[in-house]
Amino acid sequence: MVIRQILTKEQREYISTSWDKYEDKQEDFQVKGTIAARQVPFLMEFLNSIKIILEKETGMTLKEKYTGIRMYRKGDFLAKHIDNAAQFAISITVKKSDTKDNPLVVYDENDNPNVVLLEEGDGCYFEGMVVPHERKEVQSDFLLIIYLGYNIVRKSVADTKKKSYI
Repeated sequence: MVIRQILTKEQREYISTSWDKYEDKQEDFQVKGTIAARQVPFLMEFLNSIKIILEKETGMTLKEKYTGIRMYRKGDFLAKHIDNAAQFAISITVKKSDTKDNPLVVYDENDNPNVVLLEEGDGCYFEGMVVPHERKEVQSDFLLIIYLGYNIVRKSVADTKKKSYI
C-alpha cells in the first residue's frame, strides 16, 4: 500500500542534509556499489512518528525495530528478496535527481508483480518478511531512500482474515 506525502518537504530536507553530514556510511552489501547506513540515529524520530501513521492506516500494533538509508545511483538495483531485518516495513523516497520512474516492485501471493512508483515523500508499506520485493534498475542519477522496519505485535481483526500481502 502507498501513502502519498508521508514525509513533508521539511522532513525530507532534514533527512537529506543529515545524510550528507553523516560520517558512518558504508558500502552496502545488498546493493553492490551503493552507500548505505543502518540503525541511523537521525532516523529514530521518524521510526516512531511513522509508526503512529502506519498503525492508524493498518489497524496493527507495531514495535519499532530498524532504520536504514541508501543512496542509489543510476543503474543500481535491489534484487528480488524478502527482508530479514523486520516483519513490517515502509520504503520512503526522500530525494531524487529528477522525475524519472524508479519502480519498486512487490509481488502478490501468486508471484505477480505490482509496480509501485513513488515520488519524493511517498512511502510503500508491506510485510517485508513475507512479501517478495525488488527495486528495478534506477533510472535517475540518484535516489535517496529510507527503510523503516517494525515487528508486528498484533494484527488487526480485519487483517487476520486476509493474506499478508500489500
